[in-house]
Amino acid sequence: MRFLYTDALLDLLVGRRILTSDQRQFIILEKGKQRQKLLKHAAGKSQVDKNYPDLIDIIVSLRLEAGGRKQRFLDEEMIMRAVADEHDLPFKKLDPLDLDMEVVTKTIPRNFAIRQMILPFAISNGMLEVAVYHPDCQAVLDDIEQANQIQVRPSIATKADIQKIIVEFFGFQKSISAAEDQFGLPGADGSVDIGNLERYVKISSAKEITSSDQHIKNAVNHIFNYALAQRASDIHIEPKRDVCMVRFRIDGSLHTIYKLPKAVHSAISSRIKFLARMDITEKRRPQDGRIKLGMADGKSIEIRVSTVPVSFGEKAVLRILDPDVIFQDISQLGFSRRDRIVYNSFISSPHGIVLVTGPTGSGKSTTLYSTLKKIATPEKNVVTVEDPVEMVHEEFNQIAVQPLIDVTFSTILRNILRQDPDIIMIGEIRDLDTAAHAVQAAMTGHLVFSTLHTNDAVASIVRLIDLGLQPFLIASTLLGCMAQRLVRKICPHCIETYTMESAKLTKLGFPVADGETIELKRGKGCRECRQTGYTGRTGVFEIFPLSPQLKKMIAANSSSEQMRQVAIREGMTTLREDAWQKVKAGVTTIEEALRVTTE
Repeated sequence: MRFLYTDALLDLLVGRRILTSDQRQFIILEKGKQRQKLLKHAAGKSQVDKNYPDLIDIIVSLRLEAGGRKQRFLDEEMIMRAVADEHDLPFKKLDPLDLDMEVVTKTIPRNFAIRQMILPFAISNGMLEVAVYHPDCQAVLDDIEQANQIQVRPSIATKADIQKIIVEFFGFQKSISAAEDQFGLPGADGSVDIGNLERYVKISSAKEITSSDQHIKNAVNHIFNYALAQRASDIHIEPKRDVCMVRFRIDGSLHTIYKLPKAVHSAISSRIKFLARMDITEKRRPQDGRIKLGMADGKSIEIRVSTVPVSFGEKAVLRILDPDVIFQDISQLGFSRRDRIVYNSFISSPHGIVLVTGPTGSGKSTTLYSTLKKIATPEKNVVTVEDPVEMVHEEFNQIAVQPLIDVTFSTILRNILRQDPDIIMIGEIRDLDTAAHAVQAAMTGHLVFSTLHTNDAVASIVRLIDLGLQPFLIASTLLGCMAQRLVRKICPHCIETYTMESAKLTKLGFPVADGETIELKRGKGCRECRQTGYTGRTGVFEIFPLSPQLKKMIAANSSSEQMRQVAIREGMTTLREDAWQKVKAGVTTIEEALRVTTE
């Protein structure tokens, strides 16, 4: 009988003080009870052995305190790490992003992997890396070595991890392989045609796979579920000459997830376009669409789809809009105490303009949606004009810009006051017409929110003047401007402390006293953060309220640098200073602060 099924496992755990003697005896009694229950329902001994759970299943189900210590329950990973140490084998925490799908699915059959609870996951330095559940499986490893003619190096992993990877990888690979087989040889349908750059001549026919094929449906559903599980903000599906690349953007960085056969790219792209209600036959022009996913827990996720023709086909980028991310409590966005007070004064004003600035992907939409969610009440009429509508929300009256039928920011704003709004959100001020209508709305007693693309908050004034607005109109209607960026947060699972000399920090532009040694934090990199050292993101802000003195300076056409100096004297925290405060607080790192605040 294998080690994990015997009382030798209990002896090991007691010897390592993971279990107490009393807990050992309790587990033995529980094991006997479960076996008796199975015997009553089983026709014979073989059936009992087949259904009988191993000791680890029993131990975990009992929710025992590790070593008798409170607040620390014994789980499968803790047990398997002890087993790995006992057998002098490394422990492997399986991360789907680190695994090679080809190795996982094509080294051994799926049924064999399930039966033996074993998973090949990579080839490194000429050796096949294999995760095993049972430490005493040398005969199985010998069979794998003989079948693949490669030396095998085992690691211990949990049964839960191995089972999860087998289900996900073999299920996805089965869908892709079936679709590829049904499609025929790569290129047989002209899938290598890359538009104007090359012409692929079709000389044979093959049965074509469609977006309604069940295998493609399964593959696309898997990609969606996997992206949500990995907290991805974007999915990139990119056609290359020989493969179809699937990449996820996680915490601002792109990770390659799958390299699929090129033969299935067209069908996957068509399936996504079908779900997004786009024209499947149009592959020469960029298109935009939306998908609404209903999750098992009742939550809805919206996906914004954009396709564009590239060298080797149609590239699709899917922006995942999770309501839990888009609609946040304002206090959780990353404001300092001073900035939160100033911003709350903006949004509680009865009328005026509030501008949020920053590059694409800096979190402007999240800030604005979270703000509207906070101030929207049944007594207020909130109207938004967006291009496109980011997240559909029933409390807002949302209007989508449609240039093809002359529904633009300026044309909508000409008529929007007739809709009796209290609060107006304009997706972006791009031209004088839009800016002028925003000013008009503010002057007639409405609170207006919008965005601009500028490097900092003070530069918004110069941008509005460049568009053609009169300085006195800006001074009389603008409540304030806010610039923001997103920095990655240090992973709490691998955070460590280190020191840096003040001279180096001063040279980088951070305000520190000379001669000091500063303690800072960073992430070492672990499985939880995919070796990046970061998990999640938070905002860095620069909030510029218009005081009476600054309004006079705007009307007098003062330079942006003069206004910036006055604003700093009045208490404005710059992006660099706010980032430095988050570095000192151990929220983010020096590298992240420099990345988002270097001009």
